[in-house]
Amino acid sequence: MPHDQLNLVELRKIFTSALASDCLDKLGYGRQVLNEDINMISGSGIMMGYAFPVRLEIVNSFPEVPYIGLLKALDAVGKDQVYVTPTNRTGLAALWGELLSTACAFKGVAGALTDGPTRDLSRTDAMGFKVFATGTLPVDINGRYEVVEHNVPCEIDGVAINPGDLIVGDSDGVTIVPVAAIDAVVEAVIEKNSGENLFRKAVKEGMSPSAAFAKYGVL
Repeated sequence: MPHDQLNLVELRKIFTSALASDCLDKLGYGRQVLNEDINMISGSGIMMGYAFPVRLEIVNSFPEVPYIGLLKALDAVGKDQVYVTPTNRTGLAALWGELLSTACAFKGVAGALTDGPTRDLSRTDAMGFKVFATGTLPVDINGRYEVVEHNVPCEIDGVAINPGDLIVGDSDGVTIVPVAAIDAVVEAVIEKNSGENLFRKAVKEGMSPSAAFAKYGVL
């Protein structure tokens, strides 16, 4: 099934970052999760959408016209995408904020992900927009970073993130599902979720965990 035809609304009901990671393991993919300090600091539930990565350059002066590349990227990102900002852990400024969240929420963007800080947390969280970051910092991006490209491959914590990869983030962390593995992971998660439900039911009804594992093959 083409990825743009996946029913993300329904899949978000069963997907977790852990399930996605487990299924990637079984499919032979290596480490596909970001470091544990990248957390959901705004919003709740699950963030699940297709990667829309941007590329930054560090700058040391304030431009005559600010935010040119950032605004182009914000115009381009769309429904069910996750705006991804890699910084190589430079941490010079906040990479996300409330006005960006407002603009993206209006378009149905699934969330934002960065390996640096964000800001306007109380306002962003109040609207329920999902943001994954390392923390908060009041400092503005203007004069410190420029967005020079958008919808291009990037890397965070040694994990390649390409346009269209499926990003699954929740309270456990963030798992990156490569485009080539999306269909197989979706199928595997549906199957594993069903098995986990059977395991839960069995142990609640008195079956030993070892017997339930032997029968359903999940833990």
